[in-house]
Amino acid sequence: MLPRTSFQRMLRLNKSISKHQNPLASAHRYTTDAKQPEHGVFASKRTGDCTLGRTPVQLARTPPIGYVYLGADIEYLKALELQQWLVRKRIDDIHGQHQQLKKQQNKEAWKGRKYPDVLLLLQHAPVYTNGRRNRGKLTAAEIERLCKSGNHAEYVETSRGGEITFHGPGQLVVYPIMHLRDHGLGARCFVDGLENSVIKTCARFSVDAHRMAGFPGVWTSDTQKIAALGTRCQRYVTSHGVALNCTTDLRWFDRIVPCGLDGKVATSLERILLHRCDDGGGDRTASKSDVSVNSVLPAMLDSFASAFGCDVVPLEGLSPATFSEIQTKLASIDQQPSTHTSHS
Repeated sequence: MLPRTSFQRMLRLNKSISKHQNPLASAHRYTTDAKQPEHGVFASKRTGDCTLGRTPVQLARTPPIGYVYLGADIEYLKALELQQWLVRKRIDDIHGQHQQLKKQQNKEAWKGRKYPDVLLLLQHAPVYTNGRRNRGKLTAAEIERLCKSGNHAEYVETSRGGEITFHGPGQLVVYPIMHLRDHGLGARCFVDGLENSVIKTCARFSVDAHRMAGFPGVWTSDTQKIAALGTRCQRYVTSHGVALNCTTDLRWFDRIVPCGLDGKVATSLERILLHRCDDGGGDRTASKSDVSVNSVLPAMLDSFASAFGCDVVPLEGLSPATFSEIQTKLASIDQQPSTHTSHS
């Protein structure tokens, strides 16, 4: 269920980010030269190192993105329904407006739309998800083993790209609902931007991460993957996204071959920093609090703004109506009965 996604809960969570309370302060602990974001606005660095193939003129026209943190223990199917609802709203909004602007050369059409780009951030309740290429391939016995052995988890087949992975507590999940044309991006550049966001976030915590040719996601070594990535794009509107392991219990990954890659394993910010403490005699007790989701989330928002060359601002300030509609939609979803092993 979604007990933490009431209007008041969402406001409290998001205001704790935008007002420089503890999550924001600790997120910048490892930063030596970055300016602190002000008033919850994570401003893009338009002259930075990542243009994703866009010209300065295109970068100057990028729309802002409104972020909302939904909290922890969010059931996957309910977050998926929210994404699908937002995608439909955005597509209808964009293509309804298109008829009005058909004869105009309006390069900033997004200014006349009802719904802005939205960045959903959350932690899922334990769930194994599979990509579209593996739909129907797991046997009932295999699904039963995943869901029932040890701690219980759900299993969901989705329409995203990628293979099987795990989502759960201690993992920061980022779902961008973006219209790529407004940002001058293609699908490949969008994926590059997501990976860059994670790489920049890891760097804030002195963790060296990178992409590997032929292997999606973000890696800290040739065999250790710290973030899984799977996206979908419908009429240039994106959904699904990226999941960064912060303090995730990595034993959940023992039941699967993560992302279908033999010989590769999952890692987390916590594990890397703990190993570094063991090797160098550092303080083990500091590591978990330093890389909790609450600490990493503001760094991710700042890195996302930098990677995509756009401003990332609280959704309730950018579009109060959209924020309110999301709250209402979540409340209606929460009225539905919980569904486990599922296909969607």
